[in-house]
Amino acid sequence: MERYARNFKSLTQEEQAILFKSNIAIIGLGGLGGYVLENLVRLGVKKFHLIDRDVFEESNLNRQILSLEQNMGKYKTDEAYRRAKAIDHEVDIKTFTDTLDRSSREMLEGVDLVIDCLDSVESRIELEALCDSLNLILVHGAIGGYCGQIALSTPGNRLFHKIYTGSNIANPLGNLPMTCMVTASIQVSLALRVLFNKPVEDELIYVDVEDMNLVKVGL
Repeated sequence: MERYARNFKSLTQEEQAILFKSNIAIIGLGGLGGYVLENLVRLGVKKFHLIDRDVFEESNLNRQILSLEQNMGKYKTDEAYRRAKAIDHEVDIKTFTDTLDRSSREMLEGVDLVIDCLDSVESRIELEALCDSLNLILVHGAIGGYCGQIALSTPGNRLFHKIYTGSNIANPLGNLPMTCMVTASIQVSLALRVLFNKPVEDELIYVDVEDMNLVKVGL
């Protein structure tokens, strides 16, 4: 347990055991997904479903931790697998290099929690519909420029029809590395609260890393 010695006093032995047994799906392995995976593997999660259809491009290098000059053109799922195994050879990983939609039940079979690291509203709506059919909790994250948003989409209280309407669908703001890092970290913290069965408010969390503000808005 020396590997996890620095987790303790922040996490209990019981909480660490929950992480060892958890199976988490990360949908999208770009700016958010790479940092989410990095956090969860180092925390001690041992099982993952990693889903992304894309390969790395040069424009990913400014913010995506899995993106390196030597892996341009390689599948993000393959590089995520290698990164996770390099940190912890014991992790059990299933990869899906494909598009997820509301019919892709096999991609999420057996998972305990789903983390949304996608980059389009349409894909998120498909993912939420699939999670609803499987009665799964979804941890949402999205970024634009200096700003990120994080929230839970839960059975009986789905999220995207509340937050994605008309004018707030487009993202003309670019994607910055520190916004990815902070937003992904809050997603992971929220995921831990779900896994540890701690109370979570029904709210949307907005973070602005330029002005260093965090605001919670009730839903």
